[in-house]
Amino acid sequence: MYDKIQGSLFGAAVGSALGAATAIRSMEQIQEKFHGFVTNFFQPPDDTFARGQEAGAVSGDFYHTYLLAKHLVAAGGQAYEKIGQDALLAWAEQPKWFEHFADPTTRNVVKKLTSSILPPRHRLYMSHYFALSANGSAVKIFPVGLMRPGQIQQALADAIVVTMTVYNDAYSISGACAIAAAVSEAMRPQSKLYDVVQAGLYGAREGERRGREIARQYPGPSVWKRIEMAIEIGLRSGSAQSKMAKLADCIGSGIAVAEAVPAVFGLLVANGGNTMNSIYGGVNVGNDTPAVATMLGAITGALHGVDSVKAEYRRVIMEKNQLDIPGLARDMLALIEK
Repeated sequence: MYDKIQGSLFGAAVGSALGAATAIRSMEQIQEKFHGFVTNFFQPPDDTFARGQEAGAVSGDFYHTYLLAKHLVAAGGQAYEKIGQDALLAWAEQPKWFEHFADPTTRNVVKKLTSSILPPRHRLYMSHYFALSANGSAVKIFPVGLMRPGQIQQALADAIVVTMTVYNDAYSISGACAIAAAVSEAMRPQSKLYDVVQAGLYGAREGERRGREIARQYPGPSVWKRIEMAIEIGLRSGSAQSKMAKLADCIGSGIAVAEAVPAVFGLLVANGGNTMNSIYGGVNVGNDTPAVATMLGAITGALHGVDSVKAEYRRVIMEKNQLDIPGLARDMLALIEK
């Protein structure tokens, strides 16, 4: 179990750090900028969210996830609304991370929690799927799945509570539940890729159903139906890179939860669940690459364990970031086995 927890945390960190340099570029622009397929750490260019960071530094989204995991541990592994709020506020106190990486919805929630005066929001923002349903709901949620190995129903319940701290809509809940369920299933000792994908699809479908009962609704594409589309692309014949290009063209891999989360499952299938190849797919698919690669690393690292994440990359993560991933993994394990 410790091997799987470390694998997920390191896999997500590696995906985050590798993807930091390729963000907000298309596949073609990534290859032009970096002279081919990116499989190494690069310093993020000045036109990315992570500008100013060193090569090998994780993105702000991963740092938020790390804080959430720490708060879960401090609460004895139990998820409730205040944990999500406290982790969010702790992240907001780190300008280096928050100012560059927080999406509009997150910023408004922080203002709501810290001030009684909120800036006016345009009517379009209040009803627009792209603005409200960012993939941050899904990127940060995988520690919930780690804490509930094989307990998918409990992982879904925890994911919903934490997600609604910021993203109070059915689509965000659906995306978060997809990742939480996939990671929870991946933590089972005998789990296979098929089981993980089916768990993710179930989580997305069930998350949308429950979200429609308890959260805001507005027009937007179904996350679970787009996951089905992405899986179908991932299962086609051809190379993993050709499928990656198809996913980028037909599904997308941007900030919207109904792009990034389906892309994760399409790339997962296209790469046969291999940890590093899946992460590379997320790094090179374009657009919100840190988010996609982080989620892929979290799922595959949990499925295959820490040795599936390149040792050299793990060393870089430990050297370039002030994160005690082995210690956090031990603390999480202690609560799971309690």
